[in-house]
Amino acid sequence: MYHNYFQDSEVKSEFKKEFISLWSGWIGENNQYKLDSVTKHEWQRFHNFLALLESKFQIQKVNCNTETLTKITDVSAILDSYEQSLNKDSSQFYQFVIPELECIISEEWDYTYIVWYRDSTTVATLAPYIRKAGLCHFS
Repeated sequence: MYHNYFQDSEVKSEFKKEFISLWSGWIGENNQYKLDSVTKHEWQRFHNFLALLESKFQIQKVNCNTETLTKITDVSAILDSYEQSLNKDSSQFYQFVIPELECIISEEWDYTYIVWYRDSTTVATLAPYIRKAGLCHFS
């Protein structure tokens, strides 16, 4: 199943990207100060988003080292705290697969997640969960 999504630890090139953020688009160089003022409550929106997804879909955690996907039964239990997330490097960022939607959700820098998808209906399916969590999305 892992190889349906990844090749050489990278998301397969056939996937398109949709970005999920606290903001409705890229903040740009002039607004980078906003990154330093993100509150714990705002940061928590990403966890809320994953919890909302977990209530509707099966979520699997990606392990690129072992090339495996592991079913998650409580996504909140594996996610980092606000304090832990401030000090981690990109090798510790999470990647999740939602098999039903054939998509990957990857944690990225600057308070952004990427949804990697093949079919645009995936974004439409995720949009209500993104909004309900208080997040924005854009291509």
